[in-house]
Amino acid sequence: MSRSATPSRFSEWPLPPDPGESRLLLDLFPDPLIVARGPARKLLSVNRAFMELIGVDDHSELRDVPLTHWIHEDDRHRLLSLGGDGESDPVPIMVQLRDGDSWQSVALMGGRRLSPRGEERWVYRLKILEESGIGLEKQMREQRKRASEAVRTSLRIFHLTEKIRMAPRLSAMLIGVKDEAEFYERAGRLLSSEGLGYRGVSFWQMTGDQKKLIWSENESGEIDLEAGESSRSLPLVTGSGRVDRVLELQIDSRELQLLREAPLLMEWHEEVLGTIAEVLALTLENLKLHAQLEAQALLDPLTGVSNRLYLTGQLEKEVVRSRRDQQPLGLLFTDLDGFKQVNDVLGHMKGDDLLIEVSHFLQNHFRESDHLCRYGGDEFVVIMPGSTLDDIRTKAEDLLAAFRTHSFLNGETSQAGKLSLSLGITQLRDGMSGAELLDEADKALYEAKRNGKDQLVVVQPQGSTPGE
Repeated sequence: MSRSATPSRFSEWPLPPDPGESRLLLDLFPDPLIVARGPARKLLSVNRAFMELIGVDDHSELRDVPLTHWIHEDDRHRLLSLGGDGESDPVPIMVQLRDGDSWQSVALMGGRRLSPRGEERWVYRLKILEESGIGLEKQMREQRKRASEAVRTSLRIFHLTEKIRMAPRLSAMLIGVKDEAEFYERAGRLLSSEGLGYRGVSFWQMTGDQKKLIWSENESGEIDLEAGESSRSLPLVTGSGRVDRVLELQIDSRELQLLREAPLLMEWHEEVLGTIAEVLALTLENLKLHAQLEAQALLDPLTGVSNRLYLTGQLEKEVVRSRRDQQPLGLLFTDLDGFKQVNDVLGHMKGDDLLIEVSHFLQNHFRESDHLCRYGGDEFVVIMPGSTLDDIRTKAEDLLAAFRTHSFLNGETSQAGKLSLSLGITQLRDGMSGAELLDEADKALYEAKRNGKDQLVVVQPQGSTPGE
């Protein structure tokens, strides 16, 4: 049965497996209702209208008591035959129901149905007959109208309970998101989906009193937070108590009407919203932490530039992008001449300081779109997307000239001898892999060192040629 369709038969009414949920549903019906089990029709759950009808205050007193206890012995066979073929009988029967020491006439209808777990249940609805002479047919019409409204309400409660069960599972549904953009997209779609059914879902970044839209179900992302009970603004609080993300959404108007009529459900639903905010905040914080750890794993701890692991992966990505976009890709490999003497004369602490300063020098010399990586020791590699061989050669010659005039460690390096750079440069050609490109630049670098250092060697398609 579709969740959006209203049941037309009594046997199709939704009945949750939990007795507490059953009582919550049954209490919404205006007429006395009974859920029983087994051939003896032992009571499982009743609503308050039935308890008032038979004069019982404590629901637990009725558990497992046969329904026939309240039915006149002359009418019990009629009760047991009602809906005996497994279908709810649309025609009510007249029975005498015990009311203290007396009996009163009631109309009873219903029959057998299966619970969501496949267990056999008997569901009955009662109607007290008026003594004023109003016909049973008219009473039944009025009863069906009220019952139809109650069924619609029960369906909305069913949807709400499904939402409550789904909220804690959000974290599992968000497993596998790769970055924040995917997180907001998937979380927003889940909150807007049929299972949770919120409207106007949007995520915002908060900076002081300013907010910036991150993701929205609609174009503007704006919802009217002054609209009353339907709108919610939920801060996504991190473990440190910081709030820089906010979730905004609206509750469906039909669901909101139900929540207004049942304060317990309203309280329940507010807890659901709190759970959703906690799950999203925790998932987002874990995602940020994972991204930070992943970034740290790709950084050189001494210089702060990218490390060899990053170089390997990024170079292959740039090779693919270069071929796809038909754009040139250059590579520069450099080595610091005289670094060993600095370590021997000034010590390894000064050697580390020199590597940090050289890395900053190189960062300032290249574009933001270039990728500077420490290959190891005193060797650095620069990936240069979109650069032709002539572009790289010009950049390398400028780099050599700037290095020769720069005073490192405030001139202390002069105590250890001359510092210089040796460079090897090349460009991606057809059929080359990233590893082959790197190997070619490495060989050009060591050719420059063999040729006397403080120079560059350019790899041409026909072979290497010395530069400046």
